[in-house]
Amino acid sequence: MKCVALYFVLLFSIASTNAQFADFNYRRAIDKVSEEGWHTVELPVDLYQKLNKDFSDIRILSISGSDTTEIPYLIKSKTDKTTTEDFNLPLLNQSRLNGALFFTVQVTAGKILNTVNLNFTEKNFDALVSIEGGEDRKTWFEIASNKRIVSIFQDEIDYSKTTVTFPDSDYPYLRIQVKAGKPLSLTGASFKYRSTTKGEHLFLTDFKVASKTENKQTEIRIRAPYRTAINTLTIDLTHGNDYYRNCTLAYALDSIKTEKGWIQNYATVARGYLTSIDSNTLHFNTLIAHELKLTIYNQDNPPLTINSVELSGPKTVLVAKLPASPSIFLYYGNARVAAPRYDLVHFEDRIPTSMDKVSLLDEENLESPQQEKALFTKKFWLWTILIVVIGVMGYFTLSMLKRSN
Repeated sequence: MKCVALYFVLLFSIASTNAQFADFNYRRAIDKVSEEGWHTVELPVDLYQKLNKDFSDIRILSISGSDTTEIPYLIKSKTDKTTTEDFNLPLLNQSRLNGALFFTVQVTAGKILNTVNLNFTEKNFDALVSIEGGEDRKTWFEIASNKRIVSIFQDEIDYSKTTVTFPDSDYPYLRIQVKAGKPLSLTGASFKYRSTTKGEHLFLTDFKVASKTENKQTEIRIRAPYRTAINTLTIDLTHGNDYYRNCTLAYALDSIKTEKGWIQNYATVARGYLTSIDSNTLHFNTLIAHELKLTIYNQDNPPLTINSVELSGPKTVLVAKLPASPSIFLYYGNARVAAPRYDLVHFEDRIPTSMDKVSLLDEENLESPQQEKALFTKKFWLWTILIVVIGVMGYFTLSMLKRSN
């Protein structure tokens, strides 16, 4: 009896597993893997609109005859990665000449710098910074010239941009010059070396921009025909004078039908400001969306002129150890399935950094009429087996109860 029950349990598990994978709406074959090993699979842009927003419905399956094996994977976002090294350098020879502030620093031997942040006692200033380097403190060579720094502290605005970036410098000495319309008292300067490893990005080109200004606000809606991964928005604006405007960025969640028509719900993803002093680029956590809304708060100022909008996001790849098989498929399109939990996430450091790339072939719609018919037939037999299993198990259970009585 125990053997029969165990057999039925296994049969039920197999049937349930097959039924689970049959609930996916789409699949794409992974191009033939000639040799077993670690590979990356890039997700194309048109795939995002059919995926769950958290990628929970992605499965990689290797199919060989009647055997189906689920292959663990990791999701990797090809974003920029920045590392920073800080330096605490004493300030030497602070002096003034013709209204300009000068100071010198000695750089640690063998170190490279490319960023300085300046702190002053005063607020509300507009200044220019120039940086020179030298092997000794006699001859100086220009590294950066007339870099603008600003501090605004009035009304409800508390803004400062006092960080200056410059080309990588390994000079033993740096001399910094600050020119401002009023004397500035330097309280400190911190130096850094920032190194950025560029990721791989996708720049969206197929989207529409619509804007309107009312109630002292400019609302810009950016809508693409498909969902994709986005984490950066850059907007080019012009105005007759310097400007500083608060802004919020939101993305479309869903729509609700009311008596007045459809209403779009939004969720805020970033808050910041737009200014003539800096590049107007908003960075935020990667999200899957097809519509964004940027709101600019003009207060009592005239609206800004919108010249262009640029959207970009990181490429997303799957990392998996694939077998040498001609029948490996990527399944997706199942809103009810939970995200998989693989041991692989605990051993990410053991995955090699260099991997072969494999591509996805054309999409198969598993909801097509032919597929639906085959799927219906498959599910019919699965449910038939399950009913028979339950019936047989019930029969044996009743027989055992009668014997015990």
